Amino acid sequence: MAISKKIFAFIVVMFSVIGAHADNGINSPYSRYGMGILSDQSLGINRQMGGLGYGLRSHRFINIQNPASFSEADTLTMLFEAGFSLQNVNFKENGKRINAKNASFDYLAIQFRICKGLGMSAGFLPYSNVGYSFSTTSKQGATEAYTSTYNGTGGVYQPFLGIAWKPVSWFSAGATGSYIYGDISHQVAIDFTNSTNRTKLYEAKFNSYKVDFGLQFIANMTSKQKLTLGAVYSLGHSMNTKATLTETTASSSDTNPIEDGFKMPNTYGAGFMYSYNNKWSFGADCTYQQWSTSTFFGNDNSVGTDRYKISVGAEYSPTEISRNLFKMMNYRAGVHYAQPYTQINGQPGCDEYGVSAGISIPFYNNNNSYSHGTLHISGQFIHLRPRAAGLITENYLRINIGITFNESWFMKLRVR
Repeated sequence: MAISKKIFAFIVVMFSVIGAHADNGINSPYSRYGMGILSDQSLGINRQMGGLGYGLRSHRFINIQNPASFSEADTLTMLFEAGFSLQNVNFKENGKRINAKNASFDYLAIQFRICKGLGMSAGFLPYSNVGYSFSTTSKQGATEAYTSTYNGTGGVYQPFLGIAWKPVSWFSAGATGSYIYGDISHQVAIDFTNSTNRTKLYEAKFNSYKVDFGLQFIANMTSKQKLTLGAVYSLGHSMNTKATLTETTASSSDTNPIEDGFKMPNTYGAGFMYSYNNKWSFGADCTYQQWSTSTFFGNDNSVGTDRYKISVGAEYSPTEISRNLFKMMNYRAGVHYAQPYTQINGQPGCDEYGVSAGISIPFYNNNNSYSHGTLHISGQFIHLRPRAAGLITENYLRINIGITFNESWFMKLRVR
């Protein structure tokens, strides 16, 4: 079977998963706040390097971290990339530990060249996810006890389309437009032993947009040294989300609208990528998001706080063409640190620390020498450390698997 047929079947399966909104891979009480747990807005090679990407350019892989990189698309090929992840989460609170396992579809993307200096990309990935279920038991007075049960489901999704232009050899500019849609809900059920039970249901429906801009400056310092500087900006705006709060007791049920507090944050990012002899590469990114203007579900649920993220990563690529598979593989590693974007009971949430490493393994189709691909495998360890005492600590061990198909759709074959 030709790889192009495999790609078609692969895309059909992935879009079936998207349409069904399968398991979002989240099982965290912290997804109760804000818009949920923010998804990793990166693809296979970025995840191997701690989320690095603002200064990254490649004709072999797709980088959606900076839309300016789309202009690096190869003249003759169409890139297809998709990925999913498997993870084990460990929750720790007051000396007690609980494990949970999840799997999730992470992204689907394509990239191709329109004409000289002009490249395009399109795809789909989650923006945020909500998933949790837990309960607490408390006392009210000497005789009254009650149990509070918390449940949350849903997600926000992001299909996107981007374009980039490289008018000169040292500069590229790009933009990406995304449609933001989805539903999230949070339910709190309070069961009293001697009083009337009560239920609160928060619901939000998203239909909005997201616009990202990117720049890259490419400098060939010497014949062996190359430096790429990148900058990104994402437009902040009100999302005009339809949100409601339904309060139910044994005798009544009232639904009231919540004034829109969901806002897409202004996002600023900058980074670089330095490479030596096309083998060794090193880079770093810094991101700042203005979430402090958001009040999710009004002030009754949570408010936003400005967020910083720093990523540092490195890559070793022995050679692109060789008979030795190990010399053709790419080896990458990285670390990252991110601050919380929401507050919990008036205090900032959890700081995030992560370390990652991975390899990219090329493969070829014996029936078509112009079609090949790359398998991306990486491991991540992520530690969520709450700033306030008495909150849950979370540790994630995640395996990311991605695959890139490189199809020579635009190659002209000579008939003799």
